[in-house]
Amino acid sequence: MENIIAKLEEWAYLKELPAAVAGFTLEMIMRENGALYEIFTYANTATYRKFSVVYDSATKDFLVRLTIGLTEYYDISFISTELTVLEAALKERMQPVLLTLAGLDHNNAVCSVFRQKKIIEWPYATNLPEELQGFQLFIRPMQPIKIINGSYVIIDYSDFPTESNLLIFYNIFRDEFFGEARIKRTPQMIACFDAQTLEELAEKLDQNMEGVLKDIRTQLGEM
Repeated sequence: MENIIAKLEEWAYLKELPAAVAGFTLEMIMRENGALYEIFTYANTATYRKFSVVYDSATKDFLVRLTIGLTEYYDISFISTELTVLEAALKERMQPVLLTLAGLDHNNAVCSVFRQKKIIEWPYATNLPEELQGFQLFIRPMQPIKIINGSYVIIDYSDFPTESNLLIFYNIFRDEFFGEARIKRTPQMIACFDAQTLEELAEKLDQNMEGVLKDIRTQLGEM
């Protein structure tokens, strides 16, 4: 790790980074956190979104971790073992990713397979309540979030103080909708939202969504 830290301290690219991009503010961190060395972050605290660059001493990789609300994942397109490769990737792709996170670039947000499902145009989405059981509607079908393994978050009801939420996903490879509850960030798979079509999903949301959120709230009360 000492060798990596020394290289990072001499990395000229860090001095070229703009103070802000698309509503995200730069924070130079440069500190160890367990096996990770956190290098820098672009964060928008108002929208709960973050772009973080880290070094993982366990895998010896430089990584980019994206945070959207209570969802965090690594963007595999940035994985690299050399600073020169990471720098090239950041120069090419960091700004487009930040624009997508900010909701300013919809072209990169979804793939053609996702578009064919007509999720963004789904009329049902306009009637989703802003709040249910104290959970706020954070992600909507018209502004989906691409994560990993062909999955997109299309609905997210979050309670940020308790770090708990209900997520509805669509996976392009399985052509399937499914749900997941997270209670204090611990995932719980739930089958009651499994569906193949938007019509089927709408029916299951009407039948189950408020009940599932109520159950999460009950479990939180017992902790």
